[in-house]
Amino acid sequence: MSAQRSEAEAKRNLLPQGDTINGIKKECALRELARRDLYQFLRLKWARYNCAPFLDNWHFEYIAKVLESTLPSEILDKNPRPPLTRLMINMPPSYGKTEVIARTFIAWALGHDRSRKFIYISYSDDLCRKINNQVRDLIKSPFWAQIFGAKPQFLQDNSNEFVFKEGGGLFVTTLKSAITGFHAHQILIDDPIKVSEMSSKSARDLVNTNFKESVLSRLQDNKSNITILMQRLGDEDLCGFLLNERNFKPEVIKQWIQINLQALNKNALTYKIGDYTHFRPKNTALFPLRHNEKELELLKLQMGEDEFSTQYLQEPQAREAGFFEAVYFKSVPSYEVGVTNDYIFIDNATSLNADSDNRAICCVGVERVGNLARFILKDCFFGIWSEEQTLSYIIEAMQKYPKAKVYIESDAGGEMLFRLLQKEVVCVNENLKKNYKTILTNQITAYPANRKIPKVEKIKAMRCYYNTGNLVFLHNASGINQIKKELLSFNPAKPFRKDDCIDALSSCIAHPDVRPPSAPSTPLRKPQRNVFYANKRAWNI
Repeated sequence: MSAQRSEAEAKRNLLPQGDTINGIKKECALRELARRDLYQFLRLKWARYNCAPFLDNWHFEYIAKVLESTLPSEILDKNPRPPLTRLMINMPPSYGKTEVIARTFIAWALGHDRSRKFIYISYSDDLCRKINNQVRDLIKSPFWAQIFGAKPQFLQDNSNEFVFKEGGGLFVTTLKSAITGFHAHQILIDDPIKVSEMSSKSARDLVNTNFKESVLSRLQDNKSNITILMQRLGDEDLCGFLLNERNFKPEVIKQWIQINLQALNKNALTYKIGDYTHFRPKNTALFPLRHNEKELELLKLQMGEDEFSTQYLQEPQAREAGFFEAVYFKSVPSYEVGVTNDYIFIDNATSLNADSDNRAICCVGVERVGNLARFILKDCFFGIWSEEQTLSYIIEAMQKYPKAKVYIESDAGGEMLFRLLQKEVVCVNENLKKNYKTILTNQITAYPANRKIPKVEKIKAMRCYYNTGNLVFLHNASGINQIKKELLSFNPAKPFRKDDCIDALSSCIAHPDVRPPSAPSTPLRKPQRNVFYANKRAWNI
């Protein structure tokens, strides 16, 4: 009885002061507005359920409108429109994304459709259970009943999962393990990996693999939605994984609607969804009550350019990291290059599938300058290739550098690539002979990887060559811009960034067989002064 009394008192406290007809009408209108509009529900929730000040801002209304678009129009009694089925929203940390997508949106959507099933995914089991408890508490509150009517009946009611009598509910989990036994109309992914785990390739691969193999199979039907709301952490985070053509076909990638909410925008932007429009002038703080322009500049100084750009501007491509400095990047014209021994080194990634990592083919000349070797990058071909395309680019490089020795690391798909390349050379040579052209005679070698030297250390070892001018780049070399980009963005503390081209280049420099032409075995004789002897026969001039 005391619980019923406290509930009744709580309901009365939600009613407007004074029993006037106008007050009742206003209250009914306010509740109906909160029922129809997620943003209004969010504001009213903070006033009456959280009982705390709400730091309001336009981006909350915009995100709310976008989330509404993920629900079928018939649920919301709105004009017919197809729901968004694939959505990415990238925004800075601590800007209210979990409050909107988890604590508020799930409860609001279940108020409209108690048969709708949700899966909520985040990086921590404890956080997931906490969110589940908060959503359940909101749904059981008098405030929720005031907006959506009678409270639901729970068939299951625990910190990992709750299910209504109508069949809808919420299941929470992480991407650290596969998801089984539960299908959902909507899967909400909120920061799937911790910032501290992004430097771990195994942690990144675990999240990305479980998404591909587990999440996609948990959708209820073709109209079901996946929404990812997260801060960018690098080009191999979940968003980067899903937008990369090495992992998914272009037509699959195009299904994703991507929204970037930068803490500070360089250009003027207009945000539009449905009947909502917001114009944002350039150089405007996204959430001034959280960080104004001056505070963002200070934050950038504290975090560093790279981290700030990734997490707050949603631009994960690394800028110059400083290990290889731009001032030492030296390009040379071809007439400055002397006699060289040429080598072709191939970074064959981890497999020969088109979905694997980028492949890179580095063509390097080595010349002798005094007692030292100088390495000249002559060409670099790179891309996401099938095995046929990879072989085609290697053959092209061999034809361009007929005396170059070809080296393929035998690990992973290297041994297979070695065998396929030999077969391809036979076919190419037969065609060349038919057309009376010179055949390919390049020496091809498959060599074992040096496990004693990690890849990062091997790339770091190039710096002494780079800084002293013993590693230079032909000014018209193919792929020179990509090489420069990878060098200037290389950060030993974050080795998961793109480094396929410089990895192949470092393998060439580190290989013991890669040497400049031999120095002359005997020193050149100094020219002697001409001496004329009168007693010897000579020409008369």
